[in-house]
Amino acid sequence: MRGHTNASECLIMADIFSSLGYHVEIIDRRNTWHKPPSDVVMAIDIQRNLERWDLPNGAIKILHATGAHWLFANRAELHRLNELRIRQGVALRPRRQADPTCAPEVADHIVVLGNKFTEETYGFIGKPITRIPISSAYEFSFPENKNYENARKRFLWVGSYGMVHKGLDLVLEAFSQMPDLELTICGRPEKENDFFSLYKKELTHAPNIHFHGWVDMASPDFAEIARTHASVVYPSCSEGGAGSVIHCMHAGLIPICTRESSIDLEAFGVRINEGTVSSVKKSVRSLASMASREIEDRSRACWKSVREKHSAVHFRKNYAEFAAELIE
Repeated sequence: MRGHTNASECLIMADIFSSLGYHVEIIDRRNTWHKPPSDVVMAIDIQRNLERWDLPNGAIKILHATGAHWLFANRAELHRLNELRIRQGVALRPRRQADPTCAPEVADHIVVLGNKFTEETYGFIGKPITRIPISSAYEFSFPENKNYENARKRFLWVGSYGMVHKGLDLVLEAFSQMPDLELTICGRPEKENDFFSLYKKELTHAPNIHFHGWVDMASPDFAEIARTHASVVYPSCSEGGAGSVIHCMHAGLIPICTRESSIDLEAFGVRINEGTVSSVKKSVRSLASMASREIEDRSRACWKSVREKHSAVHFRKNYAEFAAELIE
């Protein structure tokens, strides 16, 4: 329940429909053999079961889209891998290729957890789309008494699998060219052997790059990172709402993201305009050059915004309203 927000969100969804008087049955997303009962009135799925199920006439079919459309996401990752091949002369394996599915076409309604970017990847289908902002497994008090003069030169990258998809290659190459700025990496790039082999020098020998490894965001280790860093840099090529960035924002870390990260940057964040090393450098330099007071103001605005939109409480409220509208 402290990992991906999908787990807690599914429980909230089930609880909402149960409270409305419905009998709720839940299967694992990897269950490809279950047959729904004949009296199903609503079916919700995040992947390929929606197109497989033989549902009665009139049953409402909802795609709970936890990512961008599979065709966009797959193409985006392959494009990033090809750009890396051109820069480095090495072809790495794709790690986040989604299986093709016609679930968006089969669905009566699509729910997205990300922002307008994610919505637009499904827009061509012409189905009703509802945004329910992703929740967060973590909420923190605002970090008072933070030394922003020092923190503005320290940046964090945090992510799960798919290092090239999530832009760690761009970030490593960018910071290797900016020795006056520091980067902390929280993740498991060593699990992707080809990536780790290519960037082993940057990960293990660069004096300004600190490979922390996996971190529990509820731990004192992450609290110390949040206290000493000003921002999280995340040039992902496709997201359904980057949960790791949302978690960091709850700790007051300013997001530096691509549009495809599906994060509302508002007036406090910094946009990475392209998925390139030079664009990452430009955006990072932009924040590092800001006055300490401006960074503190942006951090506080970021923390306030994420608490008002991305929490389990707000997810429950928004989904309850959506469920009530469907039933009506």
